[in-house]
Amino acid sequence: MARLPRSLILSLSLVAACATAPAAPTDPPDAQTDGPPAPAAPVESTGGAPDRGDDGLSRERAEAITKEITAAVSSARGLAMKGPVAIEVLDRKQIRAFAENSMYDHNTPEEIRMFGRIDASLGVIPVGADIETIILDMLEDAVMGIYDPKTKRLLIGAHVTESMLPMVSGHELAHGLQDMHFELSRHQEPIRGQSDAEAARTFLIEGDAQASYMAYNAGDEGLQAYPEAVLQALGDQVLTLSSALPHPILARSLQLPYADGAATVTRLARTRGWDAVDALYSDLPTTSEQMLHIDKLIAREPAVPVTARCDVVTGALPDFAIIWEDTLGEASLLTMLADVEKAAQARDAAEGWGGDRFLVLDRRHAPAVVPTILGMLAWDTESDARMFEAAFARYLERAMPDTYILERRGKQLVYATRVPDARTRATLKKIAWKSFRVGTGETCGLPPKAAPTTAAGTK
Repeated sequence: MARLPRSLILSLSLVAACATAPAAPTDPPDAQTDGPPAPAAPVESTGGAPDRGDDGLSRERAEAITKEITAAVSSARGLAMKGPVAIEVLDRKQIRAFAENSMYDHNTPEEIRMFGRIDASLGVIPVGADIETIILDMLEDAVMGIYDPKTKRLLIGAHVTESMLPMVSGHELAHGLQDMHFELSRHQEPIRGQSDAEAARTFLIEGDAQASYMAYNAGDEGLQAYPEAVLQALGDQVLTLSSALPHPILARSLQLPYADGAATVTRLARTRGWDAVDALYSDLPTTSEQMLHIDKLIAREPAVPVTARCDVVTGALPDFAIIWEDTLGEASLLTMLADVEKAAQARDAAEGWGGDRFLVLDRRHAPAVVPTILGMLAWDTESDARMFEAAFARYLERAMPDTYILERRGKQLVYATRVPDARTRATLKKIAWKSFRVGTGETCGLPPKAAPTTAAGTK
């Protein structure tokens, strides 16, 4: 999801809202189905009341079951509980209200709407769609548990059944442990103009929490219980979320940190120990590529620097203003390519990502419903670039036929989305390659950070 396109929903799911997360199955699935992967068989809960859902979970039962598993989750993760975690049960409307208030902690309503317009330009949501409503609807439907680092509370959806509660509480308790040891609040600050770095951080935090639950759920065997085929199946199930869903790319983006993030954390923890995971909080992964590939995380493979030359763009297009600049990253591209490719092919096409940068162009007068995006993508090899080019062309043609530009030279590509007219198209084709360079340089300058606005103040 998006703090620019997708990172906005990623930022909400980051710590503020943990949606239905795929727990590891004990065997690879025989077939892929729409929707999130089914949770693993939960640990037995103590006693008494039958499963309850449909807003029927009581705080007493939530507290009892959560208290029962707290020590086991702490032991499985290798982090000590430094204090109690308060429990509260919320109905769906209260979850929506919490998400709405969290949405405006670090971004103004105007910024969020801009991010929605960027998403629409990329084909992630329909043109003219209300991103705030889309996000809140998705979270209201999907969120099962929330750990709130501001109040140190574990919030459980009243619609969660008691049989699912160990999974939900286990994941959220792991967030509580993260907060006690690594101060999660500081990991909620936006990394403005570096959305792929935000995504990498989200993959770590959600992947760590889900891997902690998996370790607890497996008992004495811990993370060694999950063979490589199972870890691969987690992410592939997410990528096969159907394109018939209302917003499949956002759905994939919301789920992928729980799946691929958990797989990468699991691989790291069982080969180098939980201490290696702990160390990532003081030396954060910098790209989603690192969190998708354990070898690149261990090597800390950096992104190829791509710099925009904004003077070229503004000089050639005086009627347009640059309103934002950012990065996509491998994970964002992967969730888009999964719209037109099977999971394995989408991974192959996205895997050679090296680095990227894009500019968001809006008319100075009478802005269009969606802006135009102009970007450059750098790939590890020319073969990687060629494979991606074919898949990305299929995606763009499906999402915005005849209104995009895509050109490749060697192992670099330039692209433009939602090109409004023939004149602008001709200008963009003329300047696209001059507008970026592979190498370091100054950014164009993001808008100054606006003061946070409460949800109440926006209506």
